[in-house]
Amino acid sequence: MMMNSEKMKKKPPKDSLTLLPCFYFVELPIVASSMVSLYFLELTDVVQPAQVGFRCHDRELSMPYVDGGDELIPLLMLLSLAFAGPAASIMLVEGLIYCLQSRLRLRRPEGSINAGGCNFNSFLRRTVRFVGVHVFGLCATALLTDIIQLSTGYHAPFFLTVCKPNYTLAGCDRNAYITKDICSGHDQHAIIAARKSFPSQHATLSAFAAVYVSMYFNSTISDSTKLLKPVLVFAFAIAAALTGLTQITQHRSHPSDVYVGFLIGAFIAAYLAFHAVANFKSSDDVTPAPPPLPPKKDPLRALTERGHESVYNKGP
Repeated sequence: MMMNSEKMKKKPPKDSLTLLPCFYFVELPIVASSMVSLYFLELTDVVQPAQVGFRCHDRELSMPYVDGGDELIPLLMLLSLAFAGPAASIMLVEGLIYCLQSRLRLRRPEGSINAGGCNFNSFLRRTVRFVGVHVFGLCATALLTDIIQLSTGYHAPFFLTVCKPNYTLAGCDRNAYITKDICSGHDQHAIIAARKSFPSQHATLSAFAAVYVSMYFNSTISDSTKLLKPVLVFAFAIAAALTGLTQITQHRSHPSDVYVGFLIGAFIAAYLAFHAVANFKSSDDVTPAPPPLPPKKDPLRALTERGHESVYNKGP
């Protein structure tokens, strides 16, 4: 009977005056502004990358150019998969956990919250929090990558192929290192993309998505399922590794661009997982427990100790 009563016990709903205001006026504007900034940096030519010099007839920059339509994983497809894969996995796992706890009448990891006349249960709160941080992390990773790419202006392996420099105008006989813009190619979009190689955008986004959802699996899925957790983690890790390797095999990025991109994406994912969502723990577990009360002293024992002290302290 005691076990059943503990299972049936539910946490009373809490009232929150800051939940919706923080969401509407702080979190939502931050995500929206990052998306708008990402649009201008990635899909427009408002900000031009820095112009970096190159050597005449550099073989490392003369690799064949693969058009965006022939690319194995285009950037828009990568953004869709990096968002949809982890988001769908988080929603599915949270839905299964909530249904099992409701069916077995177990205690919820988080109680409900009343805000603005609405009741938000644990499934909705956890899903919005984890998926929201994932979306923000994707935007932050893409923004940071774009800023580094535009600031450095490192050339992609196909730069000279699309640039088609006029070596006669450059005078390679007198100076083998060219700092002027002598590109004669007509595909300006490809030339701009060739100046945004470091770090690899595909590597940073795929690494962020893989590390973030892998940390979610490790913190949420029970250890009783011995193979489910490793299979899911390895699947996302292999997908991220293949995404970066396709950039090397198709001469879209240098190996160093991909390796550094993996490190940047993994670092951002680990930081947000630990500090933004507290390693995917419930908010009740993160809340510090009140300090323990001092133990009550037995009055009879205190009186006895006082009597012993008076006897020992009495002089001859």
